[in-house]
Amino acid sequence: MAAEHLYSCFDFRLRSELALELTAASDDGEREVVTIRRGPVPEMLPGAGPQERGIQVAGDAVLLTVEGVARYLVTGGREIVVDQVPGGSDRNLRLFMLGSALGILSHQRGLLPLHANAVVARGGAYAFAGDSGAGKSTLAAHFARAGYEVLCDDVCVVSFAADGTPLAWPGLPRLKLWGDAALAFGHDSASLERAIEGLDKYHVPLPPAGDPRPVPFRRLYLLTRADDGEDTAFTRLSGHRAMAAAMAQTYRDIYVRPMGLAAQNFRQCALLLAGAEVWQARRAWGYAVFEREAALLERHILDGG
Repeated sequence: MAAEHLYSCFDFRLRSELALELTAASDDGEREVVTIRRGPVPEMLPGAGPQERGIQVAGDAVLLTVEGVARYLVTGGREIVVDQVPGGSDRNLRLFMLGSALGILSHQRGLLPLHANAVVARGGAYAFAGDSGAGKSTLAAHFARAGYEVLCDDVCVVSFAADGTPLAWPGLPRLKLWGDAALAFGHDSASLERAIEGLDKYHVPLPPAGDPRPVPFRRLYLLTRADDGEDTAFTRLSGHRAMAAAMAQTYRDIYVRPMGLAAQNFRQCALLLAGAEVWQARRAWGYAVFEREAALLERHILDGG
């Protein structure tokens, strides 16, 4: 029998045959356990429609196919079975497991995963979202160096309390930084694990988290690039603009409609906006102005907007 690892992840625990970059957990019996195991996975799901957006759906089962890497069968928010392509990269296997496969699992479990980093300040979670190059992980590294808890990198998973309060959960205990960003924060890339085969991007570990607990989700910042010479500006979004922003930042939103969860996603985004704020942060980009811009964002958080 393969060795098993028990990890803390979002609002559940993972019992996995794969060693993953997650926080080790104890068997406290309080949170549900989700299983990850290796096994044969069919190329087609019986009764499924045609493949759409890289997935097939049949009932509560979703088959994710990543060419050259693996097939992942995610069922009922309870189990992920992994069938690795012969000779496939173990690193890329874990990359898609902790990305797309966990995103599908989160949607199945009725959670709202956002494509964002989040830090803890003033007793709540403040998340940063934006296009590639917007500096989400670099900002998280800045806050970590300043002594803030980094709640999650890349994926911020939100659940909802009985009264509708949005709650953000601790995620993966590391940051993914490009080589130049890692160097800027004092890390030697030679001592770091590469995040993606063939790319100058690395895993930078975060301090071990304490007891896994959610914190109230306070604010989502959309990081956009200011025009040359334009001052940094923070604008609160409301109404359909805020709703569109929240839905656009749903992690792996391309899977929502094929999985039949469009209505669930709409309700969740509406609940998020009922209990949290959405702000657009137009700011200068680049390392030359990074410290100044990061300080302005930190001040905006601490001042309460």
